Amino acid sequence: VQHYSWKAKKVNYTLEAKDRIGKFTKLRSNEFHPLKPITVTESSLIKISHRDGHASNSENKSLKSHSSSEKVDFIDPLSMMTAEDPLTKASHSNRVVAAVVNEKADAVVDNSFAELSWTNWKMDVVSKSTVDSQLAATMTSILRTTQGISVSDKMRDRLGQLDEFGEASLQEMLNLSQQEFIDRIHFLSNTLTDAWNTNQKVKSLKIAIQCAKLLGDTSVMQFYPSKFILVTDLLDTFGSLVFERIFSICNGMKANDIKPENVSESAKEICLNWILKVASIRELLPRIYVEASIIRCNEFLKKDQCKSSLIRLNSMTRGVGNPLVALYTRAYLCSVGMQHLSSCGGHFKTCFYDFLSTFKQMYTTPVQNLLAHQKLTMESYLGFYAPALTWILSCVGVQAHDATLNEVFERCNSCGNNQVLFDCCISAFSSKYIASRALVLCTAITKADDKLYPKFRVLQSLGKKLIETAPPNADKLMILNETWKMLVKIRDPGNYIACAVIWVEYAAKYFTQKETNTVLGDIIKHMSPDRVYENFYTELQSVVVRVITHMTSFKSIFAMSRFLPFFDMFQKDGQRVEVCKLVAEYFINDNNEFVTSDATTISGLINEGQVSSAAALICGVILKINFGKDFEQQLSFYVECRASFSGLDNVLATLVHSVNRLSAEVTKIVKGKHTRKTSAFVRACSAYSFITIPSLSDSTTKFGLYLESGQVALISQCVTQADAYRSGLTTILDLATTSKSDTENSFLAHVSNLLSSLLVVPDNTEQGVLFPVEELNVISESDAEIRSDIQCAIYIKVLAMLTAYSQEQYLYHVHKVDSNEDLYSNDPKFMAELSQISTTLLNEVLAYLVAGNKDQKLQSFNAFNLFQTILAHGDITESNMNRLAVAVWEIAIQHGHITPKSMLQMMTMLKNKGGHYKTLAHTLKQQIAA
Repeated sequence: VQHYSWKAKKVNYTLEAKDRIGKFTKLRSNEFHPLKPITVTESSLIKISHRDGHASNSENKSLKSHSSSEKVDFIDPLSMMTAEDPLTKASHSNRVVAAVVNEKADAVVDNSFAELSWTNWKMDVVSKSTVDSQLAATMTSILRTTQGISVSDKMRDRLGQLDEFGEASLQEMLNLSQQEFIDRIHFLSNTLTDAWNTNQKVKSLKIAIQCAKLLGDTSVMQFYPSKFILVTDLLDTFGSLVFERIFSICNGMKANDIKPENVSESAKEICLNWILKVASIRELLPRIYVEASIIRCNEFLKKDQCKSSLIRLNSMTRGVGNPLVALYTRAYLCSVGMQHLSSCGGHFKTCFYDFLSTFKQMYTTPVQNLLAHQKLTMESYLGFYAPALTWILSCVGVQAHDATLNEVFERCNSCGNNQVLFDCCISAFSSKYIASRALVLCTAITKADDKLYPKFRVLQSLGKKLIETAPPNADKLMILNETWKMLVKIRDPGNYIACAVIWVEYAAKYFTQKETNTVLGDIIKHMSPDRVYENFYTELQSVVVRVITHMTSFKSIFAMSRFLPFFDMFQKDGQRVEVCKLVAEYFINDNNEFVTSDATTISGLINEGQVSSAAALICGVILKINFGKDFEQQLSFYVECRASFSGLDNVLATLVHSVNRLSAEVTKIVKGKHTRKTSAFVRACSAYSFITIPSLSDSTTKFGLYLESGQVALISQCVTQADAYRSGLTTILDLATTSKSDTENSFLAHVSNLLSSLLVVPDNTEQGVLFPVEELNVISESDAEIRSDIQCAIYIKVLAMLTAYSQEQYLYHVHKVDSNEDLYSNDPKFMAELSQISTTLLNEVLAYLVAGNKDQKLQSFNAFNLFQTILAHGDITESNMNRLAVAVWEIAIQHGHITPKSMLQMMTMLKNKGGHYKTLAHTLKQQIAA
């Protein structure tokens, strides 16, 4: 390879800046720019839509309706692609679902007519009343679909004889297991639909009747609520089929606006036929259920006939002997009224009062004998009543006046053993109503001597309502005191903590840390004996979440003397880490900075044994802790954190960033004029960073932190500490060795950043001229296997930096830091040293470019890169540099890896620069042609 010497171009940065400003034309507001937001005004919209300058009359009217200054948003294709992205859609879908859930929660509070959902109630009953998880999952699927479940061949054979579906078959269904019963009802629902579609409508009716009979059996009470939902779902299907059959004959009529006078005679005849068929059912219970399922069909015969039929069916329900069966029958009648009638509040109230008239029946000897036979307690038995009773009371509360609700409460209060009634009333009525009468309810609950239904359930329901809506301010503390007096008497730890979880949130939401601290202390007192808290970690974790959610600031949490002792109950490592994460997440999201010396307490909350999983949260906590203007205390905190989390690279990197920011903040405050004290502080910060960085394992992170720390050290005027840039140079070896094709650009960007910083680092006279640059020889002298193309790319970048060193005035400076420009003042020996190093590096690069055993594509790219460096930083007026440019260009294009577009752009740029560059362009063009 021919030997070339490097001649740097002299640049006057001041004149170049003025020249650029002179040529720069400010972009007018109406000019297009790819980074400018796209907006279309009224006038431009007309021009875009109609090239001939004329808009249609309709469009003119549309445009005139807007103000002339109004802008119309235009969505570009990329934005449309983002809007159509499936992940974006999924995220939007999740937000919509969350909004719907929140809306439904609010709807229960408002208690409006349309928002009370029978389907939601059924889903809630399924989740609470099923015996095992498999049953709950199956029930959920049944509510969602009526297809897709298979049954055994034996079951299909049995169900194939539906014409003989009589008492024997009914008795056989009573002997099925829970899962078999669910499969059987599901299959019957499909069979009913298939029979209807094949014009076997009597067979469908028979299935509906026989299934309704199943609701008279209470031999397995635990399963009765779920069985009720299964059967009524089938009955609803039957009722819909009958209604749709009749409605299909009524041409030109809307389903929500049926007028009997407009119904055809044939439709009325069919409707009456079905009603008479149902009326011929001999047994009371199936007749009530089946007639209720088709009650909407009465709309075809006579106005308000539905309401009168519903009242009649409710009166018939008084003949049902079993109180549990009668209550659920009334619940179904209420659901029918809610779905098909616009107003029937009196009917709902009658249903409830009818139940109250038989309320004492639940405590009679026959019922007690039945409970003993099934080995059930009265508490469990009353629990089966609660879902249906709550639904009926919810219907009563819809659009009801306070006087009506007061009347209902008075009726409940006059009954004995009324805790279950109070619980259902509180759960059913609006939180606004309950909150306004909360103190009265507390008094009534206190006086109640019912020992059959657990009082903690009533307190739970009351607490949930008061969290939704605040009671009067004057009553808040008295309610808490009265409730807690009842709560402390609960002996069972499970029942106690289930209720305490609700009321600790009430205390945290409406009171100060003092009251919340008292409640936490009582929980510790109840849960500590015999380490019973180990069985209730989920509930205790819920307490923590509710407390930190309602505290005004994170500082107030640790101001409570009982919080850390409460925290100590989490003895298991896994549970403790989870709770620590919750507290840390809240702390990170808290808008208030934690300006206190209690920052060490935050560090102590993290379990060091399993802290690696919480590294991100620890970083968030560190970033949130702020000691204000006490910078020395802040640095001491970072020192303590480094000792505590020495094994976590992410945390150590965050600490280095934080200390660098602290140093820069002090320099900013003193405006670069350090005193002896502040100077010592920023040097301590710099020492902290350069001591911490070597302990990191990731080379890329280390290299970036060395650069950042060196730059901060320079602006803080810590020139001695900035010598630690040498450590960054040695890290290049590790990066260059591990660099891959997909990370190569990132690595070279780091190198450019390092070299740019070295420009303003003054030489250490004890180590020689340009010592940092000499340190780069470590790359060529190292035994590490560094790719030759990467080594070449680094040397090309160093050539550009050496050119910047050779200028009379450097491009940038650091305040109060003397760079080599001031130290050497273009000393001839210094300039000669620069020229010698540049020439050596140049010939190293040329040797790589002409080597025959290298990747030709990478050689071409590096040659093209070198050519650009020569044009930008070399003096091509020198014949030697001109020949060098031509030779490097020939190497770059000889293998055809440089695109014609790139070559054309290069030629155009050279011609536009004129002078020697234009002559060089002519020479290069001849080479391309050759």
